[in-house]
Amino acid sequence: MNQYQDYNYQDYSYQDYYTAPTTPPLKLSRVRWHIGIIAFAVVLVIILTSVAQAVIHSVVLNQFPAVTENEWYMWALSSLPMYFVGMPLAFLLLCTVPKSAPQKRRLNPLMWVGFLCLCFALSFAANFVGQYISSWISLLTGAEVENELEQMTVVTPLGINILFVGILAPIFEELFYRKAVIDRLRRYGDLPAILISGVIFGLIHGNLSQLFYATVVGILLSFIYVRTGSVLYTISIHSAFNMIGGVYTTELLRRLGETLTPAEGDTLGAAMLMAYNIFVIFALVVGIIFLIANLRRFRRSLGQGEYTLTREAWSNVIIANPGTWVLVVMIAFLILSSLLV
Repeated sequence: MNQYQDYNYQDYSYQDYYTAPTTPPLKLSRVRWHIGIIAFAVVLVIILTSVAQAVIHSVVLNQFPAVTENEWYMWALSSLPMYFVGMPLAFLLLCTVPKSAPQKRRLNPLMWVGFLCLCFALSFAANFVGQYISSWISLLTGAEVENELEQMTVVTPLGINILFVGILAPIFEELFYRKAVIDRLRRYGDLPAILISGVIFGLIHGNLSQLFYATVVGILLSFIYVRTGSVLYTISIHSAFNMIGGVYTTELLRRLGETLTPAEGDTLGAAMLMAYNIFVIFALVVGIIFLIANLRRFRRSLGQGEYTLTREAWSNVIIANPGTWVLVVMIAFLILSSLLV
């Protein structure tokens, strides 16, 4: 006779011997508080940067007026106070929010190229939408919507553009808007963290010319960070994007003019234009194929997070949040100011 025949396995369960740790109950007020802190941190970047810029410019203008004539001065004044005053102090505020960093995963070179091409493909589409809206605003208001970044880079030497546009901006923006912000949002799911970080990144540029493509690129870079857990990948892709889309195109404009027509006998200018056109076609084709081939896998790779909020809960958390409205008013003021100047 089998001594185990009367043993009923259904009488016992794994939970009788082990109880998994439970997640503390979620309160929307706590989520609203965390989102508000993140929004106020971004507002703090804007305010502290503006104050630091005003103080520095006043001191330099009074004590060292000749410095203001140097070619690097405007870039240093517009960027360094944000990188070394606004962002570090705002980061201290973000540290009060619990963080949840994504798991680190390797990104192979082919995927890196695919994401870079997708950045350009999406930015071309978003920039087309932005230009269309800008043209309507110009038609209705009679004022031309200008690209302030393009105006600055065209009159700035190549070396300064490489330093500020191609190196410093990707490093500090990725550390703050990707690493610092997303790590504080992932507890509520990867998708909300990606969208909020990307939208904030687009809005913080503060002008209509960059709003649409910066938002799209910001969302994609946020996805890359969530997927890889490494800000080094997003910094490198962001840097390559700025080097080609900002620094290289500036040199084209500087050499060929707004019509992008090489002068007779300008072999180098013609070669630069041809290389850029070939790259644009390559990026569009590869980017679209890359997106179609991986879209389903990308969607499946998004995690739910420690807490999952419904759409109604997210609407409540974001809309009924003073921090959100302060940020929206601040960004709206910046955009309107750029249109009226």
